[in-house]
Amino acid sequence: MKRIIISAFVFLLVSAAVMAQNNQGRQRQRINPAEMYEKMAERLAKQMKLDDDKANTFKVLYVDYQTARRNAVDPKGDNSDGDERVNLNKITDEEANALIQKSFNKQEAQLKVDKDYLPRFLEIITPAQAARIYVRGTGMGRQQSNGQMPRGGFPGGGPGGFPGGGPGGF
Repeated sequence: MKRIIISAFVFLLVSAAVMAQNNQGRQRQRINPAEMYEKMAERLAKQMKLDDDKANTFKVLYVDYQTARRNAVDPKGDNSDGDERVNLNKITDEEANALIQKSFNKQEAQLKVDKDYLPRFLEIITPAQAARIYVRGTGMGRQQSNGQMPRGGFPGGGPGGFPGGGPGGF
């Protein structure tokens, strides 16, 4: 009986220490968009099997592209209103229309960046390779080859299964 109590106590102490370390790591870890874009570019270049020269050129362009997309919707770079939570059950028609219009404006700004960067990408990679960047739900190895819906239940592969996630979207 004594061993069981001691074992349980040791288990609790170890669990508490691990949880404390995990929480500290999360608090300290602030995702740097440029680093994230570099890792995404690295993975894409590897998936596309680009030679070293093309891979290096692609990575620089891809980070620039993703930064431009981000700045198109958040010019200050502070994400000041990017994470606002809205209770859609308690929203007025005017607020809903404003949110929809704001979403359309962001999508249009990002689409402009997408169109501006496509010719630059096509100087480095093939159209089939560019599709990995531009066609939502296929980039970064998320192809739905069996014809099933992604986990979120909607095609597109973004957060919650909605379009816009992944390498070319936010």
